[in-house]
Amino acid sequence: MKNFILLIFFTTSLCFTQNNSNDILFTIGDDSVNTKEFLRVYNKNLDLITDNSQKDIDNYLQLYIDYKLKVLEAYEKKYDKKESYISELNKYSTQLASNYLFDKNSQDSMLNEAYLRTKTEIKASHILIRIEEQDLDTLDIYNKLISYREDFKNYDLSYLIKKYHDGKNIFVEDLGYFSAFKMIYSFESKAYETKVGDISMPFRTRFGFHVLKVEDKRESLGEVTVGHIMLSKDNNNSQSKINSLYDSIIRGDNFESFAKKYSDDKNTSSVGGRLKPFTSGQLNSLPFEKAAFDLTEINEISKPIETKFGWHILKLYSKSKLSSFKEMESSLLKKVKNNSRSSVISNSFYKKLLNKYSINYDNDLTYFTDQLNGHNANNIWKIPSTINKKKILFKINDKTLNYLDFANYIVNTSLSNGSIYSSVTDLYKDFINQSVMNYYKSNLLSENTEYRYIYNEYKEGLMLFDLMQNEVWNKAKEDTIGLKTYFKNNKSLFKIANNANPLYEDISGEVISKYQIIFENNWITSLRQKKAIFIDKKVLKKIKKTIIK
Repeated sequence: MKNFILLIFFTTSLCFTQNNSNDILFTIGDDSVNTKEFLRVYNKNLDLITDNSQKDIDNYLQLYIDYKLKVLEAYEKKYDKKESYISELNKYSTQLASNYLFDKNSQDSMLNEAYLRTKTEIKASHILIRIEEQDLDTLDIYNKLISYREDFKNYDLSYLIKKYHDGKNIFVEDLGYFSAFKMIYSFESKAYETKVGDISMPFRTRFGFHVLKVEDKRESLGEVTVGHIMLSKDNNNSQSKINSLYDSIIRGDNFESFAKKYSDDKNTSSVGGRLKPFTSGQLNSLPFEKAAFDLTEINEISKPIETKFGWHILKLYSKSKLSSFKEMESSLLKKVKNNSRSSVISNSFYKKLLNKYSINYDNDLTYFTDQLNGHNANNIWKIPSTINKKKILFKINDKTLNYLDFANYIVNTSLSNGSIYSSVTDLYKDFINQSVMNYYKSNLLSENTEYRYIYNEYKEGLMLFDLMQNEVWNKAKEDTIGLKTYFKNNKSLFKIANNANPLYEDISGEVISKYQIIFENNWITSLRQKKAIFIDKKVLKKIKKTIIK
């Protein structure tokens, strides 16, 4: 029975048949249970119950009545008022709520997209004109990139680097191969949308405006683990020294010992030069990456290679193809949450909330743009005493947000530099997003049916566990007279040695377990005698017709 209780109230999978009937199935005193509640719990646990007798609707009904009797007993004994219970329930509710404060469909879409992109690597180059994020006057820059795009079609990259690249405002770069998460999401998406040989139209990221050319797409090279010995270019004769070390290693000297003794990469020299596993496009060095993936045999040593950091010798430790989605799902999810993809998921959820509450971002913000004119992060605006405190901006059901609410939000938020109107618009959008999220979160029990069911199940299950522990399991265990009497009258149920103590150590656990069941049954009988129980047989008959066989 203990396992049955936990089975019902610590499982979150849903597999019940929808039934909208609110017919009262049974009452216990002044408390009632309707058809919908009973069917939900019954169907939810049907496939998990191994005891066929409990699958019988009549037997299950009696078990559920017993459960409700225990819950009522727990409330009467004020288990819900205990400080430890409240603390545990609050922790759980916070954890549970986090599963309902994002758009799961959007997140799943991001995960699947990220995995598919890790399977394909893109070789691309780009021209970037840097501008600040708040710059709005961009037509000249856009047109300039249109002309650069024409050169991109007709000239090779080396010519474009000489002609345009200045390393400050204009960048012309070979980006090598990359896949998901190497670039910011907007740039990555544009690269995957562009066909091999094509050049994109100008597009904007937080760095500025780009045009990119996709030169190749290939299947992922997988993951590689290598070690390296590096001699910095700052060292005299680094090339001749690296060649000397290579010759010694080829003749049999230990690679790891040389890495510890000679490598200038202090981050890896202490561990024999070994790097963490990496995929193509993950490192900031195309020559190093190429040398690593060119190695084919475990323990193979590369010839010395030159990078912008210095001279290197590599050793291969492992090499593998791309893992399955299931194997990568956890790591991909962490990356998605720490990536600009997270804003896509957040915005998708905000959009759902705005639709739910019939709210949009449009509003006349003239009052605030006028008030904030000339103010910025260095000259913070103060709320004027004449502000119309009651003028409504928008409503979320019965909650009203007014001018003063938004004004307080502005004061408590740092203004961004640049156009005041742009800043007010962005602040207002953030204010709406935060407001609808806070409202939804604080009203989650009434706003989300699934959350309410699971929360209430845990709420009662946690309280019931404490009740059972104190009123049944511990009391039965401590009832030495009852245990001895039970054992004496039921010796045939236990395998014991001749002349063994009635609470012989090897069988005491089994004796206590069986006695706890007897103790609980007697306790439930006493609970049933305290309350008037009524079952509506007509409603029960209708329920039996709805059960999926």
